[in-house]
Amino acid sequence: MNKLESIEIENVKGIGNKTFLVNLFPNKPSIFVAPNGFGKSSLGCAFESLKTTKLELDEKNYHLNNSSLIPKLTVTLDATNYIADNTSNNIKTKFDYFVINSPLRAKAKRFRVGGQTLATASLESESIELISTIPDKVNFDYSVSTMASTFGTNGKILPNIKTNLLVDKSFWYLFSKKVDISDFNKKIIFINLLVPIIDRINTQRGTVNQLMAYIEENELSNFSQIQPLENLSNIIREFGYEVVESYLIAIEIASLSQTPSFKNALAYTLYLLEKEFYNDLISSIDTTRHNIQVKEEKKSKRSSKKKLLVEFPSADQMSNGQRDILSFIAQIQKARRSFNKQHCILVIDEVFDYLDDANLVAFQYYVTNILEEFKQQDRYIYPILLTHLDPLYFNHFSFNKHKLQIKYIANNSTRTQSVFLNIVKKRNDVNIKDDVSKHHFHYHPDDIDLQDKFQALTLRRVWGKSHDFYQEVFTEVEKYLQNPPEEYDCIAISFGVRIKIEKKLYSLLTTDEQRRVFLEEKNNGTKYKLEYCANDLGMNVPETYFLLGLIYNDNLHWKNNRDIETLLISKLENMTIKKMIEEIFS
Repeated sequence: MNKLESIEIENVKGIGNKTFLVNLFPNKPSIFVAPNGFGKSSLGCAFESLKTTKLELDEKNYHLNNSSLIPKLTVTLDATNYIADNTSNNIKTKFDYFVINSPLRAKAKRFRVGGQTLATASLESESIELISTIPDKVNFDYSVSTMASTFGTNGKILPNIKTNLLVDKSFWYLFSKKVDISDFNKKIIFINLLVPIIDRINTQRGTVNQLMAYIEENELSNFSQIQPLENLSNIIREFGYEVVESYLIAIEIASLSQTPSFKNALAYTLYLLEKEFYNDLISSIDTTRHNIQVKEEKKSKRSSKKKLLVEFPSADQMSNGQRDILSFIAQIQKARRSFNKQHCILVIDEVFDYLDDANLVAFQYYVTNILEEFKQQDRYIYPILLTHLDPLYFNHFSFNKHKLQIKYIANNSTRTQSVFLNIVKKRNDVNIKDDVSKHHFHYHPDDIDLQDKFQALTLRRVWGKSHDFYQEVFTEVEKYLQNPPEEYDCIAISFGVRIKIEKKLYSLLTTDEQRRVFLEEKNNGTKYKLEYCANDLGMNVPETYFLLGLIYNDNLHWKNNRDIETLLISKLENMTIKKMIEEIFS
């Protein structure tokens, strides 16, 4: 099943104790949506604070700044809990994990002028350490003559891979992800099966072509029974080699993998691939004219070891979008490099909130690439994108909607579900559609009676009389405006704001013709009524009426499977929004 069922966080930054029931399936993009201030960064911080042996918080990240409150992170996969706290990390036994966030940080500079210390603040883009320790330069200890001698009498059939496959970094990348070299040292499943085949080949006589023909006719099925050899030969064939040749090269590489320097040579080859990838990718999308490049730098003055990093120009020399996409690409490649386990968690913390349309598509492209890579490797990744923006509003948020997993994590499961949502769901029923659009979803001075029709649709009968409906929603607004607020129906607030605004505008109209146009011709939406009053009639319409479209527009149109309530509540709990609504009802 491989379903990530929940994430529980205790005592990390702003979260005391919260359990997110997420039910994520692997290899699909997941969006966690919550308003600013909810605690999304606490979730990212919890994963970022995981060390190999424990969950270790920076002093500033303890809940309530109290270091005696023990932090804890629990990830539940297929009903099994994996837990990390300040003394242990069981999550590491199952998952690799990585957090991508913005490198932008505030930086203070101090200097002395006339005996006084002055300070200035600026925003700086921190350099990103891509590789903490660059491997030593080690080459593969390969010699075709040595390989041939080890093989035996007919070692001449072994291909020389020194100038092709041996230096193909892409091959070694696949090798590192798909091959377990310990399999080549196991007598029962590898050596005991392979040696008899090699012995039979060495008893044959003939040219290289004749020997290859013998293998093709007599030994291919025997080779294929050795699973580690079969897996490796399949990878080799992806690089254009014939079947017999791929098995012989697989024997060479299996032998090479047992040499003392092999692991170090593989590490250095993969490092060269990473460095090449970073430079090519960053230079291909760098529009800052600063020629951003990765660079090697000593880890410390006393160390001969080096690290690889990418540095950005100061924040005032590049846009948020440029910085975010460059940073994201550098970090996602670093994540790919660190992911080795079967199950991996990737947390992306709001790095795309300022991207323009093109960079937003580019962002999705790189996430999709890593998803496809995991599918091809039969591995499982759970990419979690944290944002305060509803992805359903993004014109260029183009992930396959059938694969996209949107979780509104601010949802309060103890809160009573909106009863007014029922009329939103049934607004297009043919029996009431035209009447409720005119009299319930917008203000109208005439009180219509649809009680029987409402009752037939299992809607509250009292709502059928439109002016009684107005009073019901206004009562919910009163609850919302209390300090502290009583529990209110959020959908009713959308109705109440819209109806109140339209009623106030209607009361300012001075002629029957103006009222007719307002009610009949401008009945497609509150926006058109506002524009009619402001532009056509020259009325002084408060800007607040337009701004509150955030509350009364999309929330009164039902879309299957969309959580209207959670996003609406997060907006209503913003104190500025509440003040604007209070002004309208004062």
